[in-house]
Amino acid sequence: MAGSTIRQSFCSALQAEVAEFYRLMAVLQEQSTREAPKPGSLSSGQSAPGGYLTLRRLVVWLAEPLVRMRGLAGIADATAHLQGGELVNAVEALAQHGDALVQHFVSRVMEQMCQPLFQMVTEWVFNGRLSNAGNEFFVTSNGSTDDLWRTGYRLNEGMRPTFITRQMACTILRAGKSINFLRQCSSEGDWINGKQRSAMLAAAHTPSYRQLASWEHAISDAAAAIDKHLLSTVFIKYSFVKHCDALKRYLLLGQGDFIQTLMDLLGPDLGKKAQEMSEYQLNGSLDAAIRASNAQFDDADVLDRLRVKLAKPTPLETGWDVFILWYDMKEPLSSIITGQAMSGYLRLFRLLWTLKRVEHTLNRVWQVMSGMQRQLTIIRTLSSQYGLPCPGVESVWLELRHCHCLRNEMAHFCTDLQTYIMFEVLETAWDIFMRQLQAATDLDTVIAAHTQYLDTLLKKALLDDSVVDRPGSAAQNGLQGHLHRILRHMLNLMGPVARLNEAVATAAAELKGRADLIKHRQSLSQWGTTDQDKELTGVPQDMLNELHTLLHDSNQEFRRQQQDFVHLLATQAHVDLRYLIFRLDGSDI
Repeated sequence: MAGSTIRQSFCSALQAEVAEFYRLMAVLQEQSTREAPKPGSLSSGQSAPGGYLTLRRLVVWLAEPLVRMRGLAGIADATAHLQGGELVNAVEALAQHGDALVQHFVSRVMEQMCQPLFQMVTEWVFNGRLSNAGNEFFVTSNGSTDDLWRTGYRLNEGMRPTFITRQMACTILRAGKSINFLRQCSSEGDWINGKQRSAMLAAAHTPSYRQLASWEHAISDAAAAIDKHLLSTVFIKYSFVKHCDALKRYLLLGQGDFIQTLMDLLGPDLGKKAQEMSEYQLNGSLDAAIRASNAQFDDADVLDRLRVKLAKPTPLETGWDVFILWYDMKEPLSSIITGQAMSGYLRLFRLLWTLKRVEHTLNRVWQVMSGMQRQLTIIRTLSSQYGLPCPGVESVWLELRHCHCLRNEMAHFCTDLQTYIMFEVLETAWDIFMRQLQAATDLDTVIAAHTQYLDTLLKKALLDDSVVDRPGSAAQNGLQGHLHRILRHMLNLMGPVARLNEAVATAAAELKGRADLIKHRQSLSQWGTTDQDKELTGVPQDMLNELHTLLHDSNQEFRRQQQDFVHLLATQAHVDLRYLIFRLDGSDI
C-alpha cells in the first residue's frame, strides 16, 4: 500500500497524535526528576513549589492521552488492511462515538486523511486526470479507450466515502469522464476560461469533510459547465440531431421519393441470387437514386455516410433478403448511437424494407392485371368482330376479379401496417425524442433519451427480442414470425398472376394472328375462315382450374394468417396496439 496517499495521510495523522503524546511524556519525565517538598518543610503560610510530579497529578495528566492512545490503537487494528474510501469509511464509523473526546480526536484524523481524497476529486473534475495509483479512488478506469463513455470509467462503490452521496459521486464521475471524452473524441480539453476556472477551484477547496455544502455546490457548478460544453459540442459541432434525422429518413424509409427511386432501380438486380450480388454495383445504383431524388440536396456529410451493404447470404436467398442500407456512425456520435443501437435500426430497416418490397410487388401485380384486362378487352373485341370464340376467356375475367379482390385485401393490410409504423409509432416517438433532447442537461440524459426512443420503436413495431431479423429465418412463433409469413405469402401472389398473364398474352397473340389471317384472305377476295382452320386454343381449362384452386387456397390462407396475427396482437398488453388491431381486423372485409 505504498502508493496509497490516503493511507499515508492517515499514518501521518496517527504519527502526529503519537508525537503529541511523546511530548507530554517528555514533560512528565522532566517533572518526575524534581523533588517534591517533604512534610513539615514548609513554614506557615508558605506555598509548595510547582513543577514536581505526584501520583495524583500523573493520573490527571495521563487520563485524556491514554484514551486517545487506546483509540488510536483501536483505529490502527480496525484499518490494518484497508485503503482509500474503505479506510475513510472505517475511520468515520469509529467517529460515531458517544464520548466527545473520542469524536474530537478521530475527527482530527479524518480531516487530515481526507485531504488527498478531495485533491483527487478536484484533479478529476477540473482536469480529467485520474490520480488512482493505489486503487483508492472511487472512480476507476478499465484502461481501454473503446467506448470510453459507457465502459471507460465506472464507480467503485466500495471506495466511495459515505459522506459523498451516490448522486454526487455520479456527478463527479460524469464531470471527469466528459473532459476525457472531449479530449479523446474531439481533441478539446479547455472547457472553461481561466478566470472562471480559478474561481471554481477556489470554491472547491474545503477545510472540513463535515462542511461539504460549498464544496458540493462548486463541484456541481463545474460539472454543469462541463456538461453544457459537451452537449454544445455534440449538438452543434457534430450535428447529432441532423444524423438522427438522417437515420429516420434513410434507414427508417422516411425519404419517400428516394426510397421509391432506389427500389425501382434495384428491383431487377435484387431478384437475383444473393451470391451473385455486388456491393459495388448496388452502391452505384444508390448514387443514381440520390441524384434522381431530393436526397441530392441533403448535406454532403450525410450522403457520404450512406452506403449499401450485403449480409452474409445462404444458397437459397435472393438479393432482397441480404440487402442492407447502412449509415456509418463515427466518433463521437458512435458513443451515443452504438453498434448495438445500429443493429436495432437495422432490424427496423429490414421490416420496413420488406413492407416496401411487398407494396412494390403488389403495385406490379396491379400493373400486370391492368395490362391483362386490356388484353382481355382486345380478345373480346376481336372475337366479336371476327366471330372467333376464344375458349377460357370468360373464366379468366372471373379469376381476374378474384385476383383483384385478393390483391386489394393484401394492399389494405400492407398499407395499414405501414401507416401504423410510420405515423403511430415513428412520428410519435420522434416527437417525444426531440422534446427530451431539448430538455437534456448532460450526455447521459441524451443517451437515455435515444435508448428509450429506439426501444419504443422496436417494441411498438412488433420487433421483440424473441424474433429473428431476416424474413427467411426460422422464426415460427411470435408476432414477427407470423408477420413475416404473411408478407412472404403476399410476395407469392405475383407467381400465379404472372402465369395467368402469360396465358392471356398467348391467347391474345393467337387470336390476333388468326384475325390478321382472316383480313389477308378477305383482301384476296377469299373466305376468311375455312374448314381446315383449327380451333383457337385460348386459355387452357386445366391451367385455369389449377390457378383457380391456387388463388382460392391463397385467399383462404391469407385470411387465416391475418386473423391469427390479429388474435396474437390482442394478447399484447401495449395500449397502442389497439389502433393496429382495429385497422387489421378483417371481419369487415
